[in-house]
Amino acid sequence: MGISEKTPSAKIFYISIFCFAVLSLTIAFLLTEDEKIAWITGYMLGLFAVVVHLASSFFSKNSTSKQFTNIYYISLFLRFLIVLLIYALILVLLNFDEFSFTVSFIISYLFHSVNEVILLNRKFSN
Repeated sequence: MGISEKTPSAKIFYISIFCFAVLSLTIAFLLTEDEKIAWITGYMLGLFAVVVHLASSFFSKNSTSKQFTNIYYISLFLRFLIVLLIYALILVLLNFDEFSFTVSFIISYLFHSVNEVILLNRKFSN
């Protein structure tokens, strides 16, 4: 049901995710301790946001067009609120470099979102 492990596009997809994770960890280890924790936390929150969206997309895959639209927009709003709440809680409760956290979150979210769009396009078009 997923991307076939044998296709070249699947290999490129998984290689890109692995390379980005390695790059993020490399950047994190070049930072100070406070910035390192913030960077990794931002990366994980960006990844979490995309994984939640991907999971909700798979649950609504077999819905009719009208149901899919309703489910998609409601879940989009709920996911946004959840990520916003987690983001705010992390900034309020944890004491680390907010700039590194925010930059890492934005970069991670954008990268994983692009990969997610490619994955969903391939999955739903087959």
